[in-house]
Amino acid sequence: MSITITVSGHNQERTLAVPSGKPVVAALREARLLVAPCGIGKCGKCRIICDSEPTAEEKSHLSSMELAAGVRLACYTLPVEGMKITLEEKKKIKVETRFHHAHYPVKPLLTQKAFETQAPSISDQSTDLARLMKASGATDHQLDLASQRELPSFLRRNEFKGCAILEGDSLVGYSESTEHLGMIVDIGTTTVAAFLVDLHTGKTLAVSGSHNAQAPFGADVMTRIQYTLEHGMESLYSAITHQLDSLLNELCTQHGADDVSLISIAGNTTMMHLLLGIPPEFISKAPFIPATLSAMQLPARELGIGSKARACLLPGVSAYIGADIVAALLATGAVGKEKTFLLADIGTNAETVLYANGTCYACSAAAGPCFEGANLSCGMPGQPGAVDSVYETHKGFGYTTIDERDATGICGSGVIDGIALLLEKGALDPTGRLQATGPLAGSITGEKNQIEFHLTDKVVLTQKDIREVQLAKSALRSGIEILMQEAGITADDVDTIYLAGGFGSAIHPESAMRIGMFPKSLLPKISVLGNAASFGALRYVTEDGAAQKASAITDGCRHIELSAHKSFSAEYMNRMVFMED
Repeated sequence: MSITITVSGHNQERTLAVPSGKPVVAALREARLLVAPCGIGKCGKCRIICDSEPTAEEKSHLSSMELAAGVRLACYTLPVEGMKITLEEKKKIKVETRFHHAHYPVKPLLTQKAFETQAPSISDQSTDLARLMKASGATDHQLDLASQRELPSFLRRNEFKGCAILEGDSLVGYSESTEHLGMIVDIGTTTVAAFLVDLHTGKTLAVSGSHNAQAPFGADVMTRIQYTLEHGMESLYSAITHQLDSLLNELCTQHGADDVSLISIAGNTTMMHLLLGIPPEFISKAPFIPATLSAMQLPARELGIGSKARACLLPGVSAYIGADIVAALLATGAVGKEKTFLLADIGTNAETVLYANGTCYACSAAAGPCFEGANLSCGMPGQPGAVDSVYETHKGFGYTTIDERDATGICGSGVIDGIALLLEKGALDPTGRLQATGPLAGSITGEKNQIEFHLTDKVVLTQKDIREVQLAKSALRSGIEILMQEAGITADDVDTIYLAGGFGSAIHPESAMRIGMFPKSLLPKISVLGNAASFGALRYVTEDGAAQKASAITDGCRHIELSAHKSFSAEYMNRMVFMED
């Protein structure tokens, strides 16, 4: 039996039919109206406004003022016929669209060649495809069926002139435009970043990014995989393909273009499976086997993207060392050289690669989503109003927020700063316990006499928040230590530590070292890459031999499964304390 409810928000009003007796969260997620980080009633962030009797769980998550204002949690709200629900205003998330651009000779994977050929005649009855191949110097072709269907009208509309798109001597496309453009895409679990580039020069022409459209179905890869097991692939597959289609249209509109010749895509292994419509079920179960990790080149239309472009998907290493990490390694330009380096991409899964003695050692630590603001009492992504830095002042402490808005929550970089400052002032001991006395001491609140550190009246760090960060940083640091053990080196042997991704670009290195995320000796060796996956995906299709380098990385990388490593448990416990070293 279905019940009809009305949902208002995001500049629209919709009527939904929702199952009777089940919380409204599933229907709101399915309609892509609500991002519920957990979807199972634990995080308390699926806030909606409606007139319903609050449950005990809602009373534990929400303040008396919020309850009085009609704030409820979608995970606990049961539908009633005619119910009206109002959604919170969507905030624009900060997407990392900058990257450190190293110079290299540009040689695009696909070349563009202008052609002009004679129209057919009784004396020259060559097929349209043969005519195009001869005029462009192609010896074979990889045109999909749709392109072959469109070819006769294309040639006659353009008087048998245009531009051929070639991979070596193989014809892969054709275009009216003399511009040779590509779209570079980094599909992150939280955000999707896209760049329009000139393939002749590698120059960025336009950028865009947004919250990953799959977010309503889960905050991390595990919850999204679980969603596919319960509801099938279609929602997650169509969410990302429609998003890429929209990003392509937006970028082309910004630049005044009609289409691109090539789309280069990197993402973690689960994101790549969801893009391809391949069930990711066995990524989440031991022994963690993906369906494929191979590089792919296929028509973008086969992915559901409305473009004539070829889509190039980078290869991955394992279930949790994906194409985004391979791309980030390409971005460094350091693989194959004599230097020893660490690469850390810190997110829900903290992927770390150590390159030493000509070998890549890689691991993925389950850090959880706290570095991205989830699972924290006042945590939020990098959106306007998020506290993104905390610092000492003569009065105690100060903070900044993204876009200088009023503080409404705290994101990962702000949390790391806050914990580092509390440690420095003795308000947090090395075991992670908040103190109720001394400088910057927390205040005792609540029925259980819990200690909380108040940044503002609305933004606090709780003892549970501290524990979440403690677990995450211990997982990350343990992975680093085990990689160095496997390679037989120490932190002193590392020449550079590259920080990749949005969080890696936002954190203050001194704070990260203070809480023990990285060895302190690496502080002067930090190099911030920004969106390394995007730059690597660009190099993959514009640098001579980059595809071969990516293949060599995946073939020669030693993946260390931390859960099966004999030293991991002991290392994890040792790194739980907040200590510099």
